[in-house]
This record gives sequence, structure tokens and C-alpha cells, in this order.
Amino acid sequence: MAGIIIDAKVDRIQVPENLRYFRLIEEQKERCAEIGCNGRMFKFGLGQSPFPVPAPLQKALSLHSGKGTYADPIGNTELREAVASFYKKNFRLDIEPYRVITGHGAKGLIFSLFTLLTGSVIIPSPGWLGYLPQLRILNVPYYRLYTHGAGNFKVRPNTLEAMLKGLVKTQHLLILNNPGNPTGALYSREELTAIADVCRKYHTFILSDEVYGLLTYDPVSFVSMGEIYPEGTFVIHSLSAGMGAGGFRLGSCIMPEGSSPAIIRDVAKIAATIYTSSAVPIQEAGIAAYRSENEMDQYLDAVRNILRIMTTRLARLCSDTDGIRVTIPKAGFYFMIDMNPMANLLQNAGIMYSNDLAPALISHPYHIATVTGEAMMAPYGDFFIRIAATDFDGEEALLEYLERSPASDAEEEIFFTKYGSDMIEGIRMFKKWVTDIRDGSFRFSAP
Repeated sequence: MAGIIIDAKVDRIQVPENLRYFRLIEEQKERCAEIGCNGRMFKFGLGQSPFPVPAPLQKALSLHSGKGTYADPIGNTELREAVASFYKKNFRLDIEPYRVITGHGAKGLIFSLFTLLTGSVIIPSPGWLGYLPQLRILNVPYYRLYTHGAGNFKVRPNTLEAMLKGLVKTQHLLILNNPGNPTGALYSREELTAIADVCRKYHTFILSDEVYGLLTYDPVSFVSMGEIYPEGTFVIHSLSAGMGAGGFRLGSCIMPEGSSPAIIRDVAKIAATIYTSSAVPIQEAGIAAYRSENEMDQYLDAVRNILRIMTTRLARLCSDTDGIRVTIPKAGFYFMIDMNPMANLLQNAGIMYSNDLAPALISHPYHIATVTGEAMMAPYGDFFIRIAATDFDGEEALLEYLERSPASDAEEEIFFTKYGSDMIEGIRMFKKWVTDIRDGSFRFSAP
């Protein structure tokens, strides 16, 4: 019997960042075992909330675990109404529930939208890898819009306009990740307005990926693109980042203002074809999450403040390293290290391309596990590292914060030192790695 023939497009799909990350750790553990090393790994790669699933979600899931029926592909009415109310309260979006669609995680909804829309897609780089493999599976044309440190790696309206001017005069879709992964950057109202003006001019819709919106350290400073450009924005959210429920796989999308019932039916048709619907017990848990106001408010306030303490302090600890640049986050649990000022030194050490950074960092004796290179859509010649400040006991940190939150900068520093000790040690090891590259004592050989 002949072997299985694989479609050629599969080879063009990058390995998802989480699979690449775990594979990197396992391969290094095997190499370390050969030399008798049992040293710990410093884990800065996994983009997953360290906090427990909020009690309202757990209770609702347990109560409704016996519901095994099929559900509406875009979510039951009560869930969609709950999402609409939540958006109005938290994001100042006064939307009709019929414009809310829910589905099998943010990824499932994004795939449905890519299937729905015609035209090309513009993806800022560096950024989250998850969009690109989906576009390649669907054979959707796309363009990378490169961002730069001078603009804090945000989309600049003039750069966007220069790209759109050169494209075929048809419909386009800009992906805007706000707050940003991997930088933790946050767009201001003025920045969003300028981008929206360009998009209106060139018949360009926006897929605004706002999954980290609830984790904005100063919640008032977050502005949804759905407020600025309601007629042209698809707003994506999920339970994963802010509510510690990535494994629940429940996402939501606010369709643009003026979307017709026919378009909503088309989305439902696509969703039903791809994944049927989200599980009914999960939808019930989602309703609890979006409607448990006081309990969820307390949870979210604690979580975003713990992440602010951990992530900003870790970024500042890293930023005093000579020869690198670091983004100071305003939301989420990521920041990005730009090592381009050390490009010559890196190449002298055998680190020739962005994809070499991750295996070089995890090599013995450093054991620093991160996401770099194409796993964060970085160009081959740009040396960027994404740091996820999630390797701490989120449950213990949350319990202590809820019992007695730090009341001063000094108390926050004590909290950081207590719960972030492993990450602090990891950044110290990163600094040693940089020093070893600088003095020529580190040489990378690809495994």
C-alpha cells in the first residue's frame, strides 16, 4: 500500500508556539540528562494564565455538566445577552445582543472570520503566530506589516496607509492585537482613531484581538477599537487570558455595527460546519462569568494587579542590561526584549538568525525557555525574545492578594520577591548569558 500523501500546504504551517516551546524543553532535558545535569528550567515561554478558574465558572460548569445536547453554533441567547451586557459595563460598547457571536475559543472564531471574508489580510510583525497558519490553511493572501521599536512596535497610520495604497483596490482586513502580544503595549484613543481613519479611507476592516483587554493594569486606559470604528471592527475576546480558563475554549466576537442578519447566519453556517458549537456546559459557565459582577470584579482586579506587579518589575529588572531594549508592558503578562543592538555580538557567537535565539537560550547551563523567531512572527534578521511572566504560583498569590493586598511600592516589591523568585533567578541567568556573549565565552552550536 502506498504511503499517505500530505497536502503541500501543511509544510507551510509553522508549529504552534506552545508545541514548539514544550518540544524545546523536552529536547534540552534529554541533552542535559546525557551529561548528568538536573538543573531547573526557567520557563518564560508559556502564554497561559497562572491563576485558577474563577469560582463562578467552576460552579456553573459543575451544575450543568449533565447537559449533553447540541447548541446554537454561535451561542445560546442568554450567553450572547450576557456578553453584550459585559461589554457595555467593562468596555463602554453599547451593542445589540444579535451582533454577539460566541464559539470554540478565540481561535475558532478567527478561523470562521477568515473563512467568511474575502480580500487580503494585513498582519503586524512581530506578533502572535496563531493568525498566520490559519491563513495558510485557507490560502488567504496576506501581507506582513513590520513594526519598529521607535513606535513601541505599534501599527503606524502612515506605514499602514503606504501599504494599502500599493494593494489592489478591494476589501482588506487589518489584524490589530490590543493590548499587544508580545510587547504588552496599549494603544491610546488617539492612536486607534488615526488607524481607523486610514482603514475607512481604504475599505479595510479590522479584526481587533482584545483578549488581554481585561488585563490592562489601568482599566480606564483601555479603549476598544469597537468604540472608535464600530462599523468596521470585529472585536475578539475570550475566557482564556483574563479569566484563567484557556482550556474551556469559549470566545466571543462583536460583529460590526450594521451587520445584517444574513451575515450572522453565514457565520453560524461556517461555525456549525467547523466545530458544531461550543459545549453547552461551557456556555453555562460563560454566562456565570459574564454575569457574576461583584465576584468577577474582585477576581479581575486582583489578577490584573498581580500581573502588573510581576510583569512590569520583571521587565525593569531586565531593562538595565547593557545592549538590549525592553518594552515595559501596560497590560497582560508579556514583554519583549529587542536584542538588535547586539546583533554583531550575537552573530559572532554563532546566533545567526532569530530562530537561533530560543535554542541558544535554553542550552546548558542557562536553561532559559522562551519564544523567539518565527514563533512570534519575527523576521529572520531581527533578534526579538518574548518573555511570559507566568511562572509563579497564581493560586497562592491570588489568595494572599485577596486577603491583604500590598498597600505600597515597598510591599509590592516584597510580594514580587516572594512569588516571582524563580523568574527573578531566570532573568539573572539571562543577564549572565548576555555577559558571556559579550566577553566571548559563549558559542552556540545548533543542536
